[in-house]
Amino acid sequence: MKWIGVLVLCAGLAGAQEKQVPKVVPVPPLPPPRARVAPAPPEPTSPPAQTVEDERTHVLFQLPAGWNVSRTDGELSTFRLDARSAPRASQLRVAASLNFNPLPQSTFSGALFYLSVVPHATAAACAAETTAKPEKPLPPAIVGDVKFSRGKDEHGHICTESRDVAYTAMRGGTCVRFDLAVNSFCGGEVSGAEDLTDAQLGSLFKRLEGILGTVEFRSK
Repeated sequence: MKWIGVLVLCAGLAGAQEKQVPKVVPVPPLPPPRARVAPAPPEPTSPPAQTVEDERTHVLFQLPAGWNVSRTDGELSTFRLDARSAPRASQLRVAASLNFNPLPQSTFSGALFYLSVVPHATAAACAAETTAKPEKPLPPAIVGDVKFSRGKDEHGHICTESRDVAYTAMRGGTCVRFDLAVNSFCGGEVSGAEDLTDAQLGSLFKRLEGILGTVEFRSK
């Protein structure tokens, strides 16, 4: 009986010690530091906003500040590299290029607005510019009270380097075409630049669509 009492006492002391040992609660990991987002650069005021009119097509549109204009291919860009579905008979009338980078930490390299024409075109050939390969047909759109066919083209050697949305419509025997193009470069991992996101692409095309929304067709 004496030994039994000693054993019970020892067991009781061991149980008391176990109860006194605090449980170790794991500390949750700290949340990762929030990435700092660089503020957007200020919008330029030069070149100033301007009205552009093509004397041949009598197309008029408004350019906001910060856009360069040329009527000669090759000065601001190469029309046929951006508008790949434009036929050989196409004549560039106006090219406008964004002259600053609103997304300096991205792979953005340029936004361009083109006006071109194909004289003596047929309606079928004009519409085919937005449906023939490599164009992906899009729903038609109204530009300056005129119904335009639309098509989208994307291409690049390593990544998607060029995105172009073409608009075509007949005006008095002439096929009138607008191209809204956004270009970017590959190799963001090497340069440290971030690939353009869908939201950023949307903001760039919204700039171009804003110009398209000012288009007017003047009478001769």
